[in-house]
Amino acid sequence: MSWSLSFLVAFLTGVLGLFVSGLVTAALNTWLNVSTREGADSYLMIAMAIIGGFVGFLLGLTVSRVVAGMTEPGFLKALGISGGVVLALGGLALLVGWLSADFAPKLDGKNLELALEVRCPKGFTLPKELDEYGAYAAVRIPGSRRYQPQGKLDLAHPRSEDGRMIVTARVPLQTSSANKVMTVRFSKETDLIFWLPQRRHPNRGDLEWSPWVDSGWAVGTPEPPKEKRFNLRYKALIVEPPPPEPSPADARAKEFAALPPDAPLEQWLPFLFEEPNAERTKVVIEHINAQQGDLARLLRSKDGPMREWAFAAVKYAEQPAPEVKGAVLAEGRDIAEGIRRANALAAEDPQFIDALLDLRTRFNHWKDAWWLLSKRLGVDGRPPVQEIYDLATARARGTAMDEIADNARAILDAFRQPAAEKKP
Repeated sequence: MSWSLSFLVAFLTGVLGLFVSGLVTAALNTWLNVSTREGADSYLMIAMAIIGGFVGFLLGLTVSRVVAGMTEPGFLKALGISGGVVLALGGLALLVGWLSADFAPKLDGKNLELALEVRCPKGFTLPKELDEYGAYAAVRIPGSRRYQPQGKLDLAHPRSEDGRMIVTARVPLQTSSANKVMTVRFSKETDLIFWLPQRRHPNRGDLEWSPWVDSGWAVGTPEPPKEKRFNLRYKALIVEPPPPEPSPADARAKEFAALPPDAPLEQWLPFLFEEPNAERTKVVIEHINAQQGDLARLLRSKDGPMREWAFAAVKYAEQPAPEVKGAVLAEGRDIAEGIRRANALAAEDPQFIDALLDLRTRFNHWKDAWWLLSKRLGVDGRPPVQEIYDLATARARGTAMDEIADNARAILDAFRQPAAEKKP
């Protein structure tokens, strides 16, 4: 095998070594809790990837020259051996890292925390004001700089037993180290350490309260008398995951089911225009027909979306009540009056365009309801439409009023065709 092929093997092995080293280091950073401060973990990953690439290059070059001296040398043989060695070394590093990692213990596949009770000496008083560090408890691994999450001491709800105050806390358990202590801090003057004789991987027996453990004391100082020492007991708690958030569809179904039968129509209407649901639609239509007084009121609502829903709901009124007809007619008169006011505005008036757009939207919702209503009641629907058409064509074309005029013209033409029941 030539030197050029050997360098190609070395290059490809180096690339593989770079990626394997980077990925392995990323995994080990997580398992071994490498600090993320100022991007330390990222810098380490980049450095190890570069080293891995360099080592892979040397390994590939060495292996290829060894293979070149064999009786059956070959490019693929050299690449396969060198690549296999890189992958094997990466796998070995992962195995060693996994065995050395301090994973958070679990029980039944769920996270754990420790419930604490701290029993204070008689006469001890809780701090009235906390300093910047507060009052907390936390698991600590002696000699380790790994941060462990804290749990606040519940100073607001102490209890008393035999004249001694007991304060509680809950602390996340995120280490399986057998060598750990519990720090409990009330204040700068009362900062305690308790030995935590808990197994690496708690079992169901650890869900019961432990015996009371005495607090330690500073090195070089005399042991305090029993009655002056704090005591601690603890038990493991399974952290139940929060229930999954209900889907929007399920949430809306529950809201619908919770509506009382006498709920006002405005609470029923929104469900008519959501994702089709035959059962809900049937119920809402029943309420539309039973609550036509509410429907008439909503047709005159100042709430734009609610008023639009009400006009869309008119088609479900099988026998429209007089108040519904009156409300729809009143809207038509209001639209006509709005067009009359808009015609009085100059084209340069800043209110002119907004007025036209609002009238166009209102007309588009009104025309469908009035067409269906007039057909269902068998009345002549032309007069209000004719008035709107005449007003909408009073000005020159070229504004949003054109759409109103064109639609009104189409409706009038359809009304003049008695046999044509098709909606324009």
